[in-house]
Amino acid sequence: MSYAEKPNLLTLLFAVHDEVRLHTPLLGWLLDPKGDHGLGKEPLSRFLSMLEIDDAGAEHAQVWRERSFPKHGRVDLMIQLPGCCLVIENKLYAADQEAQLWRYQQVLVAEVVPPVTSHLFYLTLDGCEPSPISVSAPSGFGDMPGLEEGSYQCISYETEIHSWLTGLLEWACAKQEKGRIHHILTQYNEVLMEAIGMHSREEALSELNSSGLMDHVVANQGDVTTLARLTRSVFFLHARLLEELIEGVHRALEKEPRLERVKSPERWSELDWGIYEGWARGRTPSGYRFYRIHGVRDRKLENLHLVVGLDASDRFWVGLGRFEEGKHAEVPADRNRFADIEGATHNNWWLSWVTIQEVDPAQFDGDRGVGKLATSEGKGAIVDKAIDLCRRYLREIK
Repeated sequence: MSYAEKPNLLTLLFAVHDEVRLHTPLLGWLLDPKGDHGLGKEPLSRFLSMLEIDDAGAEHAQVWRERSFPKHGRVDLMIQLPGCCLVIENKLYAADQEAQLWRYQQVLVAEVVPPVTSHLFYLTLDGCEPSPISVSAPSGFGDMPGLEEGSYQCISYETEIHSWLTGLLEWACAKQEKGRIHHILTQYNEVLMEAIGMHSREEALSELNSSGLMDHVVANQGDVTTLARLTRSVFFLHARLLEELIEGVHRALEKEPRLERVKSPERWSELDWGIYEGWARGRTPSGYRFYRIHGVRDRKLENLHLVVGLDASDRFWVGLGRFEEGKHAEVPADRNRFADIEGATHNNWWLSWVTIQEVDPAQFDGDRGVGKLATSEGKGAIVDKAIDLCRRYLREIK
């Protein structure tokens, strides 16, 4: 048998950005001193030291993954030691939920009794700040204040997790831990490198070294300014192509007599330039456009909306959902009417949705990238697929 690359079981089973099934469980497993990884308290102690938290009693720590609290929802990671308690919100590409970080703070208030100290962390790929919707108190709580500045700390996979995992790998090698756990750490490090773009940087450096561009710039200093402007323009080109894709769908849907463009419901972001630019710069904020469907005689399907979105996890998609007075409402139990549509899925909140697989909004080049939208044929094919899907939905909804 021969292969071009070393196999990685984690990337075979999971997407590199799967926070729920990959990153949260694996981080929680490594940080648990009682875990069957056999590394004892070492991973947790190193993690706490990195965050400048006393690791006294680390061997007695309790670690929970996806722990639920009836009044405050589910916490991604929770670590309780004799002297402190940590709550970590793990956020790779999923959009912030209403009052999510605020609710986590309420968990700490309810669970942590002084003199035990509490720590709230917001973990993302690049260490960005949470959105206002996440740190604000939920609607219906009156004038209750949101989280104060300094009540939480932003950390990143790019800096803290990468540094921690690299150090842990070096320690395991020095201890001659070359068994199964070393393979798991190595494979997870490969996943992490992919998620934060380290492999992309290595490939870019390799291309730079072989392209002769550096020699050209050294010999032609005046071209540096032109090159810098061109590089900045690529981000805007990426965003512009995404915008034109959605506008193409929008212009076609405007001609559908049963559809009325309506404002996105409360707390559902409108698709605008900021959304497109966010995708172009490696961030994936979610945005949507809503169309109310008229002429629906089935009372169970009243207030049904056609939704076109750029979603953090589902890429570019089209779906059917019910919205009543600005709030998302459950759909009828009969949700198999679109089972014959390729790629269609559903749940209790969406009658159906389909992800348009032909383009990945986060990727610029490549066969599946946004760059293919630069040609009228490339853009037209994807617009036509989205419109055909919308018309298929409308024929069924009566």
